[in-house]
This record gives sequence, structure tokens and C-alpha cells, in this order.
Amino acid sequence: MDTTPEQMSSRTAAGWTIAIAVLGAFAGFAWDGPFLAVTCALSLGGGATLAMVLSRRQMITTIREGQGKAAALGYADGIADMMVLEISAYRASVFPLSGPDAVDPAERRARRKAAYQLTAAEGLPHHIREAAAGALEAIDGRDRDTQSAIEDLMKAVQKQRRGM
Repeated sequence: MDTTPEQMSSRTAAGWTIAIAVLGAFAGFAWDGPFLAVTCALSLGGGATLAMVLSRRQMITTIREGQGKAAALGYADGIADMMVLEISAYRASVFPLSGPDAVDPAERRARRKAAYQLTAAEGLPHHIREAAAGALEAIDGRDRDTQSAIEDLMKAVQKQRRGM
């Protein structure tokens, strides 16, 4: 089944036109018999068709705008989640649980580069970038209390996801 906005619009228009024509036929038959039933069905069906044709462009534009907004929000959410994971991995490489020499400096540099690249990704809202910058600053400064900066970043991501 084709679910493009054009096809959905066509199927919706056809369904409404048929429903209104049938309703007109029943009303016409109840009032005066078969002749008025046919007349009402044709006139109401034609009017519904005309209305659907005229409103189709606006309906498709509205659907496409909604799809674009959903795609942008989904992309921003995905990038923000990946950024939180990369920053957490970078933090774990800077402050490993098994001692300061447990992580290779090359791995630490690679994780730092990945975290900074995701922070600079297109499509991230400004407040998330600020929280990420704060977390990266705390990690780069070797501040042992980076947990609050990471929590602030996660709160910013959750706030964005809720649409606030």
C-alpha cells in the first residue's frame, strides 16, 4: 500500500466523496423518492469532489511540513543521544576505574575527537551544545566532579525530547 501524502490524500478524498454521495442518496430517497435520491447523490458527491480537489494542495503541504518537522526532531534526538554516549565514553577514558594508566593515550584522543565532532554536528539545538560544552570542559579540565555536568547534559537532552 502506497503511503505517500498524495495517495493518502486521494484515498481520503474518494472515501469522503462516496460517503457524502451515499448520505445524499439516502436523504433524497427519504424526502421524495428515487429521482431526488439520484439528484442529491450527484450534487453532494460533486460538491464533495470539488471541495476535496481544492483543498488537496493545502492538505499535502500540511502533511509534508509535519513529516519534515518529525524528521528534524528525530535526527536531533539521535545525534543528542549519540553525543551523550560519546561524551560518557570520553569521560570513562579520562577517568578509568582501573587507574590512570589503564587507557591508551591514542584511545583517549580518539574518544575526545569523536565527542567533539558529535558536539559540533548540524541539527543540535543550542542549549544541548552548551550543556555538552560544559561537560567537555569539565572532563578536559580533569575535574573529578564531572558527574553534575553529564547530568546537566542528560537533562538538556530529555528536555529537548519532551519538546520544552
